[in-house]
Formats: sequence, structure tokens, C-alpha cells
Amino acid sequence: MYKHNPARRGPVPAAAPIPDWSKLCRNDHVEVRTAGGAVISGTIDMIAADRSVFWMIRNDGAGRTMLCSVDGVTVIKVAQDGAPARTPSPSQVQARVGRPREQAAA
Repeated sequence: MYKHNPARRGPVPAAAPIPDWSKLCRNDHVEVRTAGGAVISGTIDMIAADRSVFWMIRNDGAGRTMLCSVDGVTVIKVAQDGAPARTPSPSQVQARVGRPREQAAA
């Protein structure tokens, strides 16, 4: 079985939104900011082959949560201790994934 080795991928700009979920892998530690402003942190448990959806084991003890790229959420990859590894550029901070639910339903 393949063992995940994040050191092989090189540095990832933690604390910057990940606009392309292809950079995410199982066991990555992430923070998800919802369109409503809530912040959910946890570890990616499963991720679809096309990277459009992933399951996250939440750090708050609320179990697993499924997130889809069209949910209008922002995903931020963080270091394992929860601290950002690098300071993002302003353009990275503004990046968002998906559309707000209001637009997706239209």
C-alpha cells in the first residue's frame, strides 16, 4: 500500500486557500471556511479521484464531513500543529473554490 510522504511534494503555501484541490491528499491537515463564515478544521480522510469532493475528520469531535468543490468553501492547508507554514501573498488570500450556493442553484 502507498504510504503518504508530504515531504516529497515540496513546500506547500500553508494558510493560503487552495483553489485547485488537485494539490490535496489524504491525511493533509486543512481548515475550511464556509460561505457563512464558519471555520472547520480537520484531516482529509478520503478524496475523490477527480478531486471534486473530499471527506474530512473534524478536529472538534463532530465526526466526518463531506465537502464538495461547488459548495462555495475555501480550503486552507495548514501545518500539522495548526500553524501556517508560510505567509500567503494577497492574491492567494483572495482565491476561492466553487461558487456560493445561491449562484449554484440558479
